[in-house]
Amino acid sequence: MQASSAERQAYEHAVSQEPRIPGPWMELMAYVRQSGDLNDICDVYDRFLEHFPQASAQWIEYVNLALSQSNFDQADAIFVRCLRSTLSMDLWKVYLAYVRRVHPLPPFTGEENSPRDQTRRILEASYEYALKHIGWDRDSGPIWQDYIQLVREREARGAWQEGQKMDQLRRIYQRAVSTPMNHIEAIWKEYDAYENSLNKLTAKKFLAEHSPAYMQARAVLGEMKPLTDGLVRPSLPTPPSWIVPNSRAAPQKEHASYEAWHAYLAWEQTNPLALQDHGAWQHRVLCAYKKATMYIRFDAVVWYMAAHFCRTVQRENDMLVWLRDGIDACPWSILLRFTYADISTRLGRFSDATAALDDLVDYAQAQVDKRLSALADAKARIDEHMATERKQRLDKRAQLDSVPDDDDGDKAELADIERRVQEERDQQYQQLEKEAEATISVWRDAVSQVWIKYMQFVRRSEGIRAARQIFSRARKSKHCSWQVYEASAMLEYHCAKEALVATKVFELALKTFGPDEHLVVRYLDFLLSVNDDANARAVLERTVSSLPPERARIVWDRWATYEYNYGDASGIARLETRMSDLYPGRPAVQSAAHKLQYRTLDWVRAHELGMEVSTTKPKESKRKAESRSSAPEVSAPEPTKTSDSKADAPSSGGRTMEDIRRSLATSAEPVKRTRGKSEEKSTKKSKSTVHDAPRKGARDTPPPSSSSLAPPPVPTIPDAILYFMSLLPHAMTYDGPPIPPEAIFECLARSRLPLLPDARKAVAKRRP
Repeated sequence: MQASSAERQAYEHAVSQEPRIPGPWMELMAYVRQSGDLNDICDVYDRFLEHFPQASAQWIEYVNLALSQSNFDQADAIFVRCLRSTLSMDLWKVYLAYVRRVHPLPPFTGEENSPRDQTRRILEASYEYALKHIGWDRDSGPIWQDYIQLVREREARGAWQEGQKMDQLRRIYQRAVSTPMNHIEAIWKEYDAYENSLNKLTAKKFLAEHSPAYMQARAVLGEMKPLTDGLVRPSLPTPPSWIVPNSRAAPQKEHASYEAWHAYLAWEQTNPLALQDHGAWQHRVLCAYKKATMYIRFDAVVWYMAAHFCRTVQRENDMLVWLRDGIDACPWSILLRFTYADISTRLGRFSDATAALDDLVDYAQAQVDKRLSALADAKARIDEHMATERKQRLDKRAQLDSVPDDDDGDKAELADIERRVQEERDQQYQQLEKEAEATISVWRDAVSQVWIKYMQFVRRSEGIRAARQIFSRARKSKHCSWQVYEASAMLEYHCAKEALVATKVFELALKTFGPDEHLVVRYLDFLLSVNDDANARAVLERTVSSLPPERARIVWDRWATYEYNYGDASGIARLETRMSDLYPGRPAVQSAAHKLQYRTLDWVRAHELGMEVSTTKPKESKRKAESRSSAPEVSAPEPTKTSDSKADAPSSGGRTMEDIRRSLATSAEPVKRTRGKSEEKSTKKSKSTVHDAPRKGARDTPPPSSSSLAPPPVPTIPDAILYFMSLLPHAMTYDGPPIPPEAIFECLARSRLPLLPDARKAVAKRRP
């Protein structure tokens, strides 16, 4: 019993951690079905269906469970809960079979309004109800055919009832053949035969009237097939991997499956059937959205698209319903929450709007807390494991050394055991934190974004005072970031025209979060935008001194942009001196290019250094610029061909250095290089070599205006390095003894190749 109880608790814990993941629910339901407790089984089904209200297979299981106990009242209640929202063919077929079971046809008596007639009316009403909700579906053909057969089998007493039956059958046929579904051709043939069996003259008239609708439905079916055949229809929807990380599918495939559904729904909104009845067209589109939410329930975009469609057709009440249902399905969605808040405010329901945003704040903060708690639990388990490991190591040592003494060796050995245990614990801690940090940072960013947009939303609705109240609440949140402070400061400046208040908010952010480099840059941007350069200089001096140089780099770059554009000559000189001291490896040409840049106008980098600037490809150019700025000023060129220079001595194996140079140049051509273009363009020949033919797209860098800024000439690669490079292409197939590393470091130490100071020290240390 205790084992069973523990197993049940494990299932319940897994379900509570991620209630929108179907796997733990399936395990829990399988477990409770084995117990046989009907109340417990129903309770689990009810809880599961709160999170998956359109799970048709589970609704069918639930109905069959009730029918197995002959509990028809419960079956009726289940159908009331699920039918209108779950547009599943299988579920509706179960419902129609249930109606036929509950209402069997009595024997024919020939009386007016007999029990048989009453039962037939109930059955026909059930089919009409079903076709109202799913008769538009491509797979609804069997239900249409069953309904036609039911009406055709109805007994008719007298010409009047026969006429009623004929008119009803004609209406059903005409509705069916104007619906794009898989069985449309078979139903059209039946309709053609039916009309001709009644009267060939009237048949020609009726068939000619409805032939265009039939042809239109066939054409639309042809358009629909490529859009719907590839749609992903899982048995149960799952949250996308960018919300709940999983290994079920790659994010690219999930995006593709969602986009396929979006494309189909957008196509439905174009009214491909050219329906003149706008109510029928809107009903068809909204039913298609309901169908889509069965399979991509946790995609916020599909709910937003449905709500937006309702708004375009002036159905605002339906729009709010779609947004509320979408929020229940995707409680993390900022898109749905703020859309709902905007619409509610426009309709005068401001309390509903703020309640929705408060719930979003609580949800996002709870997600951070849950992940932090899980991280703490994992660390606690590591502590328990390492405590056991420590005890085992101490016990093992005690067994090996049965006569302990108090000398220094024993103390050192014990200290070594403690150190190793602590190191292993720290390594496992770091691994856990690294794995959890990505998800935690995502939800922390979400918390900050929600607070920021909440402030802006309230400011639009109630003014700056209400926004200040939201900011006061946000400051108390332990997951609030400096971006919230910046957003509040900018609201104060732009909306309340309070530059002093904005400055105080920035100062409060510095006091709360310390000199974060990104916060400092935003603060400098603000101070410089209001022309307060005195305070900007003070902020710069206060913050960069407490930041390591690698983190303070973006702060210095921001200040350099200001100085180069608006500073005087002495200020620029002081700045360049300080930056050269802080960043001695920064190429002088990069500083010169920065000095000559103005916003997106960057001729030097684009046309003299051969770099791509932000006006063409922002992301790529930024990445390349950063990689080039962090590279040493002078780098080794690629080996080049020579036509007239000879090696001083032949290499081992009978090859001269000229042969090695040629083979290296030839073998290097098809190899894709990862070096920057500026490195290739800055490569120069030594005086003893002849220039190669220019490569495609290469430019000669023009000489700088000042000789003091010109980089030193790049020497050629020494022959010893060329020799070892000649061996590298054959390293995978080389069968001889390995080349000793000391030989390579000896060659590097003797070469004239320029090396950074750290590299020079490493080479000297490894020399034999």
